[in-house]
Amino acid sequence: MAYKTILVHADLGTASEERIRFSARLARTFDAHLTGCAPTGISRFIPPDVTVLDGTQLADFCAAMRGKAAEALDRFARIALEEGVSLAEERMIDDDACGLALHARYADLVVVSQPEESMPTRGSASELPGYLLRESGRPLLVVPPTIGRADLTGNVLLAWDGSIEATRAVIGALPMMRMARSVSVMHVNDGRSVPDQESTSCGEMAHYLRRQGITAAVRHGSGLLDIADALLSAASDADANLLVMGGYGRSPLRESLLGGVTASILQSMTIPVLVAH
Repeated sequence: MAYKTILVHADLGTASEERIRFSARLARTFDAHLTGCAPTGISRFIPPDVTVLDGTQLADFCAAMRGKAAEALDRFARIALEEGVSLAEERMIDDDACGLALHARYADLVVVSQPEESMPTRGSASELPGYLLRESGRPLLVVPPTIGRADLTGNVLLAWDGSIEATRAVIGALPMMRMARSVSVMHVNDGRSVPDQESTSCGEMAHYLRRQGITAAVRHGSGLLDIADALLSAASDADANLLVMGGYGRSPLRESLLGGVTASILQSMTIPVLVAH
């Protein structure tokens, strides 16, 4: 597998320029088609003729929203050109996060920014990572707002628990893991797993990666107090440039009510996180 199509969320937020620039570097590295997608926020259920009626407040409001989306796409096009992306496409959609999730299904990888709010409002950019993770069916690369010139060939930490979600994350991360200087496979013991079983599971994943041309070392960690903290600490110790993990292993409702590893990681991450559900 290789990334042939990468989709990046394009907006006018403070983190958008670095997010788009990082996506452009990925697209150039993998010779992938890069799509910048800018949702206007206008409901797709409003008839088109209603949103363009001259002199109406709704038409003026919609025109302003489309104007902002157009600005975001202009920024995307400028950055893609500066970064030397040969295949770039601008796409404006009259929709919100739901529309972005639909378009994401035609991409190999989707890039968004880390949530900037602990309690994002519905439809906001901060809600995008969780929504797209649950609804797009594609691996999601979440990048911090100050990613800068991140090393695309650095060290990777894979959080492995044998789950379907983690398996999908592994498949989605294979192209980047093949480029990495080093890959570590880690299972955090939450007190419910048997040490021998977790060692066997990580060893099996290391063997699988070896057959994919990736040499991986097995690490062990304890997350009895907080699994998210254990993973972030291990990523720091490994000088990792990318964390790969499954997301929302339990229902999103339980995560929102009780908290969870996925939400904690996305709020506290300082490196890119590739996550799949």
